[in-house]
Order: sequence, then structure tokens, then C-alpha cells
Amino acid sequence: MMTLETLTSYVPQKKLKVEREYQRLGLTQNEARVFSRMYELTHCPVEEGSEEEMLLKPCKELFQQVPHIKQEVVLLVYAHTGTISSVWGQNMASSLVRRLQLPNAVAIGTSSNNCVSIFSALSLAKHYLQNALPNSKALIVVGEIADSFELRVVPNVAVIGDAAAAALLSLNGQGPSILAYSIHTYPRYSQGIWLPTNSDAYRDFTANYQLRLQSVIQDVLQQADITIDEISYIIPHNVNILIWRQAAKFMNIPIEKIFLKNISEIAHCFGADMIINLHALKNSGALHSGDKILLISAGVGGLFGASLLLYS
Repeated sequence: MMTLETLTSYVPQKKLKVEREYQRLGLTQNEARVFSRMYELTHCPVEEGSEEEMLLKPCKELFQQVPHIKQEVVLLVYAHTGTISSVWGQNMASSLVRRLQLPNAVAIGTSSNNCVSIFSALSLAKHYLQNALPNSKALIVVGEIADSFELRVVPNVAVIGDAAAAALLSLNGQGPSILAYSIHTYPRYSQGIWLPTNSDAYRDFTANYQLRLQSVIQDVLQQADITIDEISYIIPHNVNILIWRQAAKFMNIPIEKIFLKNISEIAHCFGADMIINLHALKNSGALHSGDKILLISAGVGGLFGASLLLYS
């Protein structure tokens, strides 16, 4: 069974106040008020350096904690939301392998599942490690910079922050066990951020959002043969707080189980939300051995993903 040995995260210190600095986010004043007051997305972290340097920060912190394992890393998966990362003609995953001096690592990137790509990375890591030497490890790196208005805001849904995270996985290590994961895809919404908000497809996506979120959760729970009542914590993607309050009501989940603390402060950081939030929850001291943790995300384009962890 795959285990999550170590995780680290990085969020820029500089944060824009959404309601005050709305023009830098490409918003009108009224839109900013909705995001800030109704969706409770009050701040947006902004990275002033390059994307590559931002991604390296959590990786370097991780290897400072476990400096002896670089030789054992056989795979680096860079999970990103935007199709293009780095500058044209360069490969971000390969650049990270080179900069981190991982002599035995194969570099792979995945972005086809947008903000759910973190779960695609779990699948890639598991399959690769199953055919590697027993002590082999995989490094998942996730995060990016929203360098355009189109990436910085999902209309009527979320403000996007800059951040990065890293996770080290193995098949025989210490740490939380990954019991199950799943991705559900609904191709009708494949236009993603370019899906017109006045279209029938957009209205259908909105109307069925909670039902499809519930479906992928049930899939993961059935794989592990447990019920939602056995879940100790839910680690969400930071789309907005209103949607998670609606989800809690729709699925009859105590809102206290959903880790909402970071949403107002860091907004939605593409696919890095789950690792950043899990890292924050772990550092808070709230987790105990035997806790079952549900990670949930949805991505534009009709993508829903979830993973179940057993904390140890």
C-alpha cells in the first residue's frame, strides 16, 4: 500500500486583499465584494519570483528533512492545472529533477485533469513504484503561478492564489496510508474556463455539482469499505467557503469536519490546495493515529476527484 512519507508546502508572504486590490485580479468592485463577502475569499497570495523557484521551495524544505533519500527517488511527477508550464520549449518536471539533483529520477508532468491532477499523480506514482526497487520513492510536486486574468479568477466561483507543495511517497514507508482514490470525468463541460456562464451546460454543471461531488466521495468510500460517518476530517480544495457549506448540508456532513481555515487566507491554489491544507492540519496537532482523512477536489471541465488516507 502506498504511504505518504513527508509533505511540505509554500505560500507566498505577499497577499492581495481581494476587496481592496480587485483591479490587480481583473475584477470589478462588485465582483470583488461577492468573492470577499459571500464566498469568503478575502486574500490572494501572489508570488513575486519565478514559477520554478516557487516550486523548488517546498522541495528543498522536504529534502532538508530527509536529505539521505535523494538516491531513492525514482520518479518526479509535476501535477499542474495550466497546460503550459515554464517557458515555451522547456520542461518544468525535468528542470526540477536537474535543480534538485535527483540522479535516478524520471520526470513526468500531468495536467489533463486540471485541479484534480494531484490524484492523477497518485496513480502514476503507484504504478511506477510497483515496478521499481523496494526502497524506491516518488516525489509529487504541485502548484503554479496564475500569470493571467483568465487563470487568476474562475468566474462566479473562485479567486486563484499562487502556492506550491511537495509530497514524498513510497510503497513501504512510514506515514499515512493511501487507501483509495478516484477521478470522475464529465466531458460535457470540457470547455472549462471558457464554458459560457449562460449556457445550458454551465447551468447543468452548477445544478449537479454537489451530486457529482458526492458520487466521487461514495466511490472512494466504497473502495475502502467505510462510511462517511467514519471520516475524521475532510481536506477540501479551496474553491470557496459557500460551496463547502452547501456541500456539508447536501451530504449531511458536520461542517466542523471540513478544514476551511485556509480558504479565506490563501484562496484556491490550483491543485496544491489538498497538500497545503493537509500539511496545515498535520502541523496543528489535530491528527491522531487511526484518523481517516478524505481529500476532495473538483476541476473546471467536469472533473471530480477524491482520495482516502489512514493517518498513522
